[in-house]
Amino acid sequence: MVLAALALTAVGCGSDHADPKDTGSGSSTGAAASAKGGSWSLKYVDKAGKGELTAVTATSADDIWAAGYELRNGMMDDPDAQYLLHYEGGDWRRQKAPAELDGNIFHPRLDSSGPDDVWLFGSGKDDAVGVARWDGSGWQRVQRPPGAVTDAKVLAPDDVWVLNGQQQAYHWDGGRWSSHELPAHATALGGTARDGLWAVGFRDSGPGVGGEGRELSQPAAMHWDGASWKLTPTPTYRFPDPVPPEAGAFLDDVEVVSPKEVWANGSHDFNHGEVDQEPPIEDVLLRWDGSRWHERRGADRDPCLTRSIVTHGADGGLLFGVGRYRSPEGRCTKVSWPRLPVEGKVTAKGKQQLWLDPIVPVPGTRKFVGVGKVYVLQSGGPLLLPAVATYEPPRGD
Repeated sequence: MVLAALALTAVGCGSDHADPKDTGSGSSTGAAASAKGGSWSLKYVDKAGKGELTAVTATSADDIWAAGYELRNGMMDDPDAQYLLHYEGGDWRRQKAPAELDGNIFHPRLDSSGPDDVWLFGSGKDDAVGVARWDGSGWQRVQRPPGAVTDAKVLAPDDVWVLNGQQQAYHWDGGRWSSHELPAHATALGGTARDGLWAVGFRDSGPGVGGEGRELSQPAAMHWDGASWKLTPTPTYRFPDPVPPEAGAFLDDVEVVSPKEVWANGSHDFNHGEVDQEPPIEDVLLRWDGSRWHERRGADRDPCLTRSIVTHGADGGLLFGVGRYRSPEGRCTKVSWPRLPVEGKVTAKGKQQLWLDPIVPVPGTRKFVGVGKVYVLQSGGPLLLPAVATYEPPRGD
């Protein structure tokens, strides 16, 4: 998922957007955007807390799980400060991190296939991993995968995939983990069907790597067809001469809308500070049409395409950052933000920002839910208030 922010003044009227590619001015801009593309709506803010929410999964509009931490003495590594937040029956209820994680509760990751199949992954010291599964009535300890967990995809209770950040994926079949070597390095997973899973990252060999171009890596997209992981050809990237040092392209996120529509985004970057004239970093945005990958450019025509994809809805609509929504028909509209709380610990001059990461779709609805924090910059020290917000595209968009 991609970190995104919405910046507001103390009274909640948008002064400018934290994304440099999405600027506006004054509350009238927000009102116009709201009428056209809708607005985020705050659903939960812990005004007494200090910290943030860092993981979320939704099984329905009435069943949402989030994970977060409290800041204690300015630190986030206190085991007792880690917690879960569960939305059920119209209320948000806070609970301790499950003991079934065996103390490996940091950097949580949540995913689910239904209300009786919610998975929680955590990490601890020495790359230890903890895995727990909510079966509808309680948390159950699950055998740990052999390596680290950098991304996870839960398709069913007996069909769970995780990545270890290298060239290895592990699959849970309901009773044990099996190891699968990948044809390239993988950083992100996406998909909804047993034979429609994708992993993206980079490759450090093959076309476009090394040689005259001196590129260290190229984008990699791998498809699981139900039997094996296969590398699919992707466009290659090269900076104009003189090529900057340690240049390389990679993918870091993938959104699978359907078998004939898959989006992947990343960057073409280099080691900065070694040459006087540096070329601009290139955004990488690719689209799979069911048979091959196409490079998508056109930032001057489609403001959505200048941003990273955050997630997609059940109807195929895409969120690009938190400030742009692209309808299934391809219309790109601007999304506005809500008024933020100014009471409690927030002073009248406090400048507030809403940070959301990650954001996921809500099954059975057109809504998206994002978790993060309300960040308040004010005299006496900044505040971090755990927060949840939702967004529903207007009908016809």
